[in-house]
Amino acid sequence: MIIDLSSPVELRGYEIMHDDSGAARAYIDLFNVADDTITGYSATVHWKRDETGENANDYIAVDSVAIPGGGLFKLVLSCGAFAFADRLEMYFDRVSFQSGEEWTPKDGDLVDVGEFRPLEGGELDKLRQEAGEDACMFPEMQDEFWRCVCGRINPLSSEECARCRRERNYVLRELNRKALGLSEKEKAARFKRIIRSKKQSAGNPENPNNTSFYLAMLFLAILVFLTVSLLITMF
Repeated sequence: MIIDLSSPVELRGYEIMHDDSGAARAYIDLFNVADDTITGYSATVHWKRDETGENANDYIAVDSVAIPGGGLFKLVLSCGAFAFADRLEMYFDRVSFQSGEEWTPKDGDLVDVGEFRPLEGGELDKLRQEAGEDACMFPEMQDEFWRCVCGRINPLSSEECARCRRERNYVLRELNRKALGLSEKEKAARFKRIIRSKKQSAGNPENPNNTSFYLAMLFLAILVFLTVSLLITMF
């Protein structure tokens, strides 16, 4: 996925639904990462259908809005170019603020950040215990950006996350997988090693536990032999 690191509007996620004819409607979650209130914006929406390779662009312009800094907002769009669109990308061309400032994209701010793969299971639980409920993945540092535990992509020059305001060095140092202990895969591997070690010990005649077992069985055999001999003598 390609994103603009300088954009004050972040695409947080979307869901595309289809009617019986395949017409696509997208429910898009957006976030104002700036401190100022957004009063208008324009963007290009790139629709895609992976199965057929179809794609089309829509241009939208929205004015007379009031989206506070750090605020979430939603957008509903329909794809009229082709049926069963299943993916979209959104690039902002202009964002206007209440202060009178206006943001426009600059060259060199687009980066390919790959696919978003949030954590699951025990690792996610452990991370949220330390970092908070908005955490969804371990942080990482790349050549062109760093990714926060909240999932936000930030420029290398940013010392704090534009979304959650966590401090970059703290996140990378204290909230990584190694700092929080073993991963679920590592725990599973360690458990398998323990089980394997116990099985090997059980098959080793020199193991102290096995020696005790054999002595107990020998004592039981002797006891049975003496009991049988006594019964034979009595009769």
